[in-house]
Amino acid sequence: MHSMTKNACSDWATGRGPRRWAAWPLLALLSACGTTEFEAKPVIPEPLITKIPVVVGVHIPAEFREKVHHEKREGSEYSITIGAAQADGFMRLMVAMFTRAVPVPTADAGARTDPEIRGVLEPVLEEFEFITPTDSGTPLYAVSLRYKINGYTPTGQLFNSWAFTGYGTASSAGMPTQGKPALRQATALAMRDAAAKIATEFREQAIARGLLPAEAEPPPTEVVQPPQ
Repeated sequence: MHSMTKNACSDWATGRGPRRWAAWPLLALLSACGTTEFEAKPVIPEPLITKIPVVVGVHIPAEFREKVHHEKREGSEYSITIGAAQADGFMRLMVAMFTRAVPVPTADAGARTDPEIRGVLEPVLEEFEFITPTDSGTPLYAVSLRYKINGYTPTGQLFNSWAFTGYGTASSAGMPTQGKPALRQATALAMRDAAAKIATEFREQAIARGLLPAEAEPPPTEVVQPPQ
């Protein structure tokens, strides 16, 4: 299917393409034609959790904050802006999870920014992948976002990292005009899934223990689901 996508898109638009193709392969092919461009705007509810009794610095690199995923496939071009949403979501999570979360300009600026900072956390997007109906032969769009959180001492020494992945899927219901909304929804759901993992799993990781005094233990996880 990939090897013929570009020519087939052109042929169908001009009326030269075969009209007797099976319905789903044709719809999947049409959904791959042209450019798909959007900005992800997931709704990430603030987690109602017990705060970790620590002050942290938060360094959000420009690459993370301004991230736009560009990708070209045969007959298709994608431009997906996720930087603003993921940066805002990460900062809001840190504010909700810790006693205080202080923005810092660099990973080694914790000590000189606030003497109470126990460590600096830095988010990194390692991988953005997605599957379209053209790839899978099903009406589903699937997105995976692999993130890593680096933990630094207040003076900038890396002491630990934690990697995790957020997943999201959405159906295009067999209609090519629904491809863009479905991919946008799958992206938003993947970002929400990643945020949920931070809220519920972070304090169980070694990176969280590295922020606490040697004699302290992280408090038990208490998550209260927000009302629907």
